[in-house]
Amino acid sequence: MKNIIVDHKDRVGIIYLNRQEYLNAFDDLMGYELRVQIQKFNSDPHIGSILVSGMGRAFSAGADVGGFEATVNGEQKENRINNFDKWPIFIKNSKPVICALNGFAVGMGITLPLSCDIRLMAKSSKISFRFAAIGLTPEYGSSHLLSQIVGYGKAMEYMLSGRFIDSTEALESGLVNHVFEDNELIDESIKIANQIAQNPEWQLSEIKKMMRGHLLFDDFDKVIETESKIFRQSQDTEAHKEFLLAFRENRKPNFHK
Repeated sequence: MKNIIVDHKDRVGIIYLNRQEYLNAFDDLMGYELRVQIQKFNSDPHIGSILVSGMGRAFSAGADVGGFEATVNGEQKENRINNFDKWPIFIKNSKPVICALNGFAVGMGITLPLSCDIRLMAKSSKISFRFAAIGLTPEYGSSHLLSQIVGYGKAMEYMLSGRFIDSTEALESGLVNHVFEDNELIDESIKIANQIAQNPEWQLSEIKKMMRGHLLFDDFDKVIETESKIFRQSQDTEAHKEFLLAFRENRKPNFHK
C-alpha cells in the first residue's frame, strides 16, 4: 500500500491515511487502497472491528484539488465512482468501523466518517463541511446522514456556512461520540474499538444491520417483528451458548476460540 499504513492491535484492524504532504487529501489511489484494506479486514476472522485515522497534522483535508481540476478540464482518466461513490453502502455492510479524527477533517475528510459507525475526535481537531465555501455541494450521503446525526437545524447551519467546528461543539452536537487529548486519541480509540471487537461477529453484524436499517423505518410493529426474529436466531448461535456456559462456570466468555 502506497498511501495508507496498516496495523493491528488485539482484534482491531487499524488503517492510517498517509499522504501527509497533502494533509491526507484523498486521491483515487488512497480511496482504492482504503477500500481494499477494509475488505481484507472484513474477511479476517481475527479482526472484529476497524479503526481509521490519519497520519500527521490531519485526518484528511478532503478530496485532492488536483482531481477537481482534472475533472473540470475533462482530463480525469478514471471514474471516481469505482472508488468512492458507493462508500456509505460499503461501510453499511462492513464490520464495525470507528473513525479517530485527528487534526483537520474537512469536506470529504468528514463526509466519509459520517458513514462510519462511531466518530472520535482529538481535542484540538477542527471539522468543516466546506462545500459551499469552495463552490461545491455535499456528497457521499452526507446531506442525509448529517441530519440524522445532529438534527436538521444544525446540519443546515454546518452545510450552508462551511464554518469550522471545534471539538467542544462537535461533542455537544453529537457529531462525535468522545473527545480525547491529542496524545491519547489513538490509544483511547483502540480501547473502544477492541471493546466492540471482543463481541461475537455474527451478533455485531446483525445489530449493525438492524440499527442502520431501522433509522428510516416508520413501522414500529415491523421493527419489533424483525428484532424478535433476529433475537431468536441469536439464541441458537454458538456465541450465546458459550456465554451461558461461561456464566455457569463463573468466567469470562471466550467468543474467539
